[in-house]
Amino acid sequence: RVQRAQVAAAAHEATRARLDMLQSQLEPHMLFNTLANLRALIAADPTRAQEMLDHLIAFLRATLAASRQPVHALSEEFARIDDYLALMRVRMGERLRTSATLPPALAGLRVPPLLLQPLVENAIKHGLEPQRGPGELHVEAVLDGATLVLRVTDTGRGLDAAGQANAREPAQASSGFGLVQVRERLRTLHGDAAHFTLEPRDGGGTLAEIRLPVPARP
Repeated sequence: RVQRAQVAAAAHEATRARLDMLQSQLEPHMLFNTLANLRALIAADPTRAQEMLDHLIAFLRATLAASRQPVHALSEEFARIDDYLALMRVRMGERLRTSATLPPALAGLRVPPLLLQPLVENAIKHGLEPQRGPGELHVEAVLDGATLVLRVTDTGRGLDAAGQANAREPAQASSGFGLVQVRERLRTLHGDAAHFTLEPRDGGGTLAEIRLPVPARP
């Protein structure tokens, strides 16, 4: 019995270490991209650069708090996405319109931090930012029976050879790095019970979707 407990504890620690490693890879990836954007904006528009820096500080505070926990409330995940999108709106101006839908009944569900971040970043970098005209991005959470569904939809260029197609080949594109980590974290936490898909959206753009078992409430 003692030996079984030791084996179980070792397996738990190994899983926790793997999740910590994956999460640590995600955070610098996003930060480096944001700092590069800020560096370019400082010379072009110092006032907007200051606003962007303020949003970045708020985002990093929230990220640091979340990184100390294996899970947090879904409402906190959405709040951090709001900070990130504020950063992107400063940089892109009227070209980026965003919205989010989080039903109050789902706000307290516990989810791993940084699940939505790579999906939103990918949608902007490969879908919305490259196109000349304005675009829309929507983040939502819904229940499908006993499954929590997290969706990020955009009206960008879609899955074409010049854009998001590279997201399917993480080794060949920096954006794909974050997406493959999402898959790995879901697999580690939920095995075959969780799924991540990236596909063309009806009417244009892209749909990124995470499906996972409904987590316990606090």
